[in-house]
Amino acid sequence: MRSMCSLRKTVAIAILVGFAALGAHAQQSKLFGISAAEYASRRAAVRAAAKGAIVIIQGPTEAGDIELVRFRTRNEILYLTGVEASAVLLAILPEGDPSGKREMLFVPAVSPGMSQWVDAVPGPGPESEALTGIQSIVSTRAMWEKLEPSVRAASTVRLVGAAGQEARFSPNGQIEERLKRINPAVSVEGRAERLINPLRWRKSAAEADNLRKAIDATGIAQRNCTSAIRPGATELEVEGAILAGFRKGLAVREGFPCIVGSGPNSCILHHFSNERVMRAGEVVVVDIGAEYNYYSADVTRTFPVSGKFTPRQRDLYQLVLDTQRACEAYVKPGKTTMRDLDMYARGLMAKSPLRAKDRDGNERTMDSFFAHGLGHWLGMDVHDVQGDSNVLMPGTVFTIEPGVYIASEGHGFRIEDDYLVTETGLEKLSRYIPSEIAEIEALMRPKTAAGARTPARGNPRNPRGARLRRR
Repeated sequence: MRSMCSLRKTVAIAILVGFAALGAHAQQSKLFGISAAEYASRRAAVRAAAKGAIVIIQGPTEAGDIELVRFRTRNEILYLTGVEASAVLLAILPEGDPSGKREMLFVPAVSPGMSQWVDAVPGPGPESEALTGIQSIVSTRAMWEKLEPSVRAASTVRLVGAAGQEARFSPNGQIEERLKRINPAVSVEGRAERLINPLRWRKSAAEADNLRKAIDATGIAQRNCTSAIRPGATELEVEGAILAGFRKGLAVREGFPCIVGSGPNSCILHHFSNERVMRAGEVVVVDIGAEYNYYSADVTRTFPVSGKFTPRQRDLYQLVLDTQRACEAYVKPGKTTMRDLDMYARGLMAKSPLRAKDRDGNERTMDSFFAHGLGHWLGMDVHDVQGDSNVLMPGTVFTIEPGVYIASEGHGFRIEDDYLVTETGLEKLSRYIPSEIAEIEALMRPKTAAGARTPARGNPRNPRGARLRRR
């Protein structure tokens, strides 16, 4: 990778990872699986919620070390534009703005000669405007010249992120300083993401499809990783099989670092080092999520390292699975809250005849070993934004993930699945990923004469292995 450091200095860094493939699909008007019309409706909703204020969202100003890091833009930028590029700025303008525009996206201009170094980027001008449906795409060099009439006429500008003293030494602070120079009377307020989060909370059909594809890739990885789970292998080997499964499912990123916790590490909720050697008789918790088109899955399975659960492990695993199944049936769309569901799960565990000892040797009911919340919202963030309530409303996506973690016995159990709330109940998006005890043990069973377990092939929702298509 010769001269990459100098490249980072000479390019303003404007990388659009994967955007080169977009032109071939322009006739479908799809940007990361979402139509240009849907992006336009999102911008219109933000404009209405802003009540006459300008909304400004600045994307990451640098891609980081492009030799090592795959670039990812800010969720709010992608959610409102479908453009994955660095050093961009989106301005959503009020009705009747002096510019005559509804919105402006400012992108760096990159010379044609850079095509040998970086993927294609959306340049300023009509071609990118037609592709994205964004009314005006302009070079960042002309940004303040284009924005000046709008800022002079504005009484309020809302920034995504911090403003004021909190943003003094940040990129937002530099934007605020420039705004005040143009119009000293303008009020600059932060946290404009609060206008966007209620939109992100409920998923469209296209967003749900992106989540299904992320979950498909995660299912491939859950199956794939069983070939690496055996006494004497490391957690890191399991992680390697997981990442291979993600890429087989066409997921270019992880929604979060892979959690592979064996033995005592299965009781650590966010165990990321993944360096331990697995031992016979233990269990391993595999908590993973592929990211597809900026939407993240989150699915956990617990596997027996030796291939079969012990009787005690079977009882604990079945308790967790039964709790999850009961919670699925308990949900009433538009009525049940996340807290209601959490309390219901804890009540079920408290009624179980199973008991375990805590670290001090005291015998406890099983709810005492349920160390975290039952679930969370899911979407562009693995712990996604919440709307204006905690109610499980149609269109929201969330996880149900009961677990018990018994440090005195050296093992924990978690089963986590992803659900879309519909008008009539729940759609279990991860239903194709095995979770019954017999299914889990079957995945762990040796498949060859040599005793090596072979990874599953293809898409679990498409057993014939038809190729997934991105965007």
